[in-house]
Amino acid sequence: MGAPEDQTLSESLRREYEQMLVRAERGRDRAHRLRELAGQAALQVESDERLLRSLAEVLGISPQATIEDLGGALRGQRLREVAVEVLKKHHQPGDAVHYRDWFGLMQAENLAVAGRDPLATFLAQVSRSNAVEPVGRRTGRYRLRAAA
Repeated sequence: MGAPEDQTLSESLRREYEQMLVRAERGRDRAHRLRELAGQAALQVESDERLLRSLAEVLGISPQATIEDLGGALRGQRLREVAVEVLKKHHQPGDAVHYRDWFGLMQAENLAVAGRDPLATFLAQVSRSNAVEPVGRRTGRYRLRAAA
């Protein structure tokens, strides 16, 4: 009675061993694939984060960017935003400043304006800003709007 039972137990253990061997091999393969996917996902996240930082800088919404951190020539909406920040730094709402003097403040802070004629580009952009208003007609003077 001992030998047939031993053989049955041995066969049962052998089947269990072979099943566990297959399961372990599948688990190793799955873990390897998941590590590869995790690595690819991490690379994609890094790439997306770099792109997000670039887009935030272009849009002027980067929370880390300060006037001092800006590099390259300013243009468009970002130029308007930075110019207003520079004006706020040096003048109170209601204080009139000629656009040439305002442009000089930008230059004093080492901020470059893009365009073939940077002064003309500056004037064209700041005159479109909702944060400032002209003082008189065709005087070239602007002031910060009072906070509403």
